[in-house]
Amino acid sequence: MKFKNESSRRVFIQNTGLLTALSFFGLSNLYGTNKDLIVTSKGELNASSKKLMALLGIKYPIIQAPTAGPATEPLAIAVANSGALGALPLTWVSPELSYERINNVASQTKGSFFANYVLNFPPNSLDKAIEAGIKVIQFSWGIPDDETVEKLKKNSIKMGIQVVSKENALQALEKKPDYLVCQGTEAGGHVHASMPLMKALEEVLSVAGATPVAASGGIATGHDIRKCIEKGAAAAVLGSRFVATKESIAHNAYKNALVNSNKEDTVFTVCLNKGWENATHRILRNSTFKMWEAAGCPQPGFRPGEKDIVVEEKNGTKLERYSGNVPTQTTKGDVTAIGMYAGMGIDAIKDIPSAAELVERLWKEFEN
Repeated sequence: MKFKNESSRRVFIQNTGLLTALSFFGLSNLYGTNKDLIVTSKGELNASSKKLMALLGIKYPIIQAPTAGPATEPLAIAVANSGALGALPLTWVSPELSYERINNVASQTKGSFFANYVLNFPPNSLDKAIEAGIKVIQFSWGIPDDETVEKLKKNSIKMGIQVVSKENALQALEKKPDYLVCQGTEAGGHVHASMPLMKALEEVLSVAGATPVAASGGIATGHDIRKCIEKGAAAAVLGSRFVATKESIAHNAYKNALVNSNKEDTVFTVCLNKGWENATHRILRNSTFKMWEAAGCPQPGFRPGEKDIVVEEKNGTKLERYSGNVPTQTTKGDVTAIGMYAGMGIDAIKDIPSAAELVERLWKEFEN
């Protein structure tokens, strides 16, 4: 059937019912039955996106991943000032420094940012973050306990929880989060996920109901963001792409490796597990991984060069091979021998722009 104009199309949908019309246009399998998730044209936001953007006070449905190491105040400020959601990873940051970082970011932006806590470790600075006035807190690698949830609600703090499957999402939804983050195995860094993003997103959306869901894993362009939103996501989370920006404090050798590598150079492994033994992670293949793989991927205690000191941090901390730490601008030594985390979207990373330039580019790509 052909329609002379858009008005006729709307009349057809009204008269036949949404599901019948979706089936007629071949969209029912893609979008299911939730009309709020339907994107009707290229570059258009869905209702879930608009809900999340209003909730978080952001201009764009773009979230900076909380990449520990490279993501400190300068990057969070730049991302927030650009209209996206900035990130402060605070799991391994002292309570006093966490308080200082939150206040520093808040004093330099009217935009929005969140503090992230990895629940495989105790959130030691959580109370201090609340005292500092943080407005959004996100949790990953676990479900916050009732006491923690009550603290956030009491202080009117918006809460996000990272999930990776339908079952994981159902547990998270019991805590009544303001939004979920669905991670896929394409992600860089420490990866909680066990299935590709689009499969995981389908599962999570099937139970999320009115709770917005952001998509995370291998996303690096505005076209990637649009694909996620067309599938029903409310926003997209970008990690490696923001690591390769001017405001990131990642070591230049790490940034250049992201620019000059492709997804085939990444590996999903347990190699760099000192300090976080149960975590799989996606990294760029480096000298440590190649040495370990060549030896047959031996267990800890039997790995070649295991006690080698490969880098030293500014504070004098010496790091052995197989450390999960990330090289930053103050790291000295064989910096590429430690964790250069990278997601499968790195084929699209061809330069090192400012965060503001990147967000502007992403949105232009989204709309075109």
